[in-house]
Formats: sequence, structure tokens, C-alpha cells
Amino acid sequence: MATTVTPFAFRIPATTANLGPGFGVLGLALDLWLEFGVTPTEGPMAVTRIDTPSEVTRDLRHDPVARGIRAAAERFDIKVPPGLSIDVRGDVPRGCGLGTNTAELAAGIQLACRLAKEAPALDDRLTLLVSIGGDPAHGGAALRGGLTASVPCHRHPHEDIWRILALPLSPIWRFVIVAPDVALGTADVHRVVPASVPNTVSQRTAGRIVGLIEALAHGDPELLAECLHDETHVPFRMQLAPGMPSAAAAGRAAGAAGVTISGHGPALVAFAAGDPDARRIADAMAEAFAQHGITSRSEVVRAAPAL
Repeated sequence: MATTVTPFAFRIPATTANLGPGFGVLGLALDLWLEFGVTPTEGPMAVTRIDTPSEVTRDLRHDPVARGIRAAAERFDIKVPPGLSIDVRGDVPRGCGLGTNTAELAAGIQLACRLAKEAPALDDRLTLLVSIGGDPAHGGAALRGGLTASVPCHRHPHEDIWRILALPLSPIWRFVIVAPDVALGTADVHRVVPASVPNTVSQRTAGRIVGLIEALAHGDPELLAECLHDETHVPFRMQLAPGMPSAAAAGRAAGAAGVTISGHGPALVAFAAGDPDARRIADAMAEAFAQHGITSRSEVVRAAPAL
């Protein structure tokens, strides 16, 4: 029997991931949203991005929303009707390290799971998301909300099995996102990251992750300043776009507890302990990019709550 679908809407948060030393593990959902409207139709599936501007995806083989739907339908044996019109809205900068591609993959999975007779567990959804190319750190936060750790627990014969751990987050934090108008190639952001690091770097990184989680939980700017430092990927990606090191330094000078790359970049995320400093930090970072001839967009946001 065909599944009957009534129109519905849902949303998925943009995310910042890695948070310095938590490379591929830590993710944070932001109060910036992609919204999805689903309407049954007589024709084939269509995905329309209202914000880009109105763009209808005609070839759904590579569309992330459609890919997520197909993957979830197959993995979880969900009957998804072929005639769905999906509108995507959201004023979120794309392709800059805010997890929008992973968010759209997650949206497809969530959409299909909404039609399931028995909803699959979030851990199973993250495992599927990673298997189709989603980033685990972005994905855990997109599916769960709040501050998360995405943990590979053991290796299945064909894929890692992932778990999402919800982590405590102090309400004191504000997050300053500054996205420069610079395009980074996917190959470049992966190429510059070393394939391995010395044992001493691994040891320091493990300690910093523990300290960072503690700082975020208890609203400790001093501890965060010490523990946001990274040696595994940030120093290498920070050189990929003009102005990134200068903007990070400007944010710290303006009062940020710390500044690091959001996801693979080039967006930067600054951590502010409360509202008063946040706008000043955003302006200082934008001005630093401007001095390199680069325009940018900035947002001051809270974390998105657990979903």
C-alpha cells in the first residue's frame, strides 16, 4: 500500500564542526536554519531551493536531499512516495564550513524517517549519513542539535558504526560566525591536512579536547582559550584564504575567548562569553578581512537547542 503523505515542514540547523582540536568529532548546532517544506504531488520528486534564488534540481542523482531520502528508504526499508515537492529555504552561507551539504543529506534522511512505521535510532541515521558522504561532526550536531560528539564505536565489515553523544553547553556562550566571500576547493581543504601527526601532538590534542568540553560546559573563557588551540588541521587550513589569520587575531584582540575555523572553512567561528562583546568581535573580524580586500558576512548566534 502506498504511503499517504500530508504536507509538512521541518528544519535542520547549520552547524560548526571540529571546534579546533575536535577534528571530525565535535559539532555544534547553530541558531541558523535550513527549512524544508514537503508537499505530495502527482509528478516526480522535485527539490526547489528558494534561497539560491529559486532553483529546481532536475537531476536528482546528486542532490543531497534526494540522496538522503533514497539512502534512508533503502537502508531502513521505508516506502517513500515518488511524487514529493520539496522546498528548501534558509539564509545560510553555503560552501564555507557551516555544514549545509551535510544538513541537506540529514534532511533527506529525516524526511524519509518521518514516513517510517518505526523511527530508526539517531545513531543509525548518523551511521547512514556518514556512509553516503556526510561529515560526522557536522552530522551529529545537525541530527541531534546542541553540542555533540560523533564517536566511531567499532568497525562493521563495510562501515564504521557511529554514536552521537550529547554534551553539556553553558548558556553563556555566543558564537560569532564570519564567512568571507572566498571559495575554497574541496580537494585543497583535504590536501593540506597531514595524513598523520606525531604521538606528542596526539597526546596534546586529546588533552585539549577534554579541556575544551569542560570549558564549553562550564562557561570558562580562560580554559577555552587554552584548549581551542589545534595542531592537526587548523594551522594548515588557516593559510588557504587571505585574511583568515588576521581575522582570527582581530577577533581575539576584540575580546573573543578563542577563534578557529568552522568546519573546513573559510568561515571562522569566535567564542564570546555573552552578548556585549559579540558584535564588537564580529565587526573587528569583518574589518580584518576588508583590509585584505575581502567582503564577508557575519552572524552572532546562540546554539540551537537539542532537537
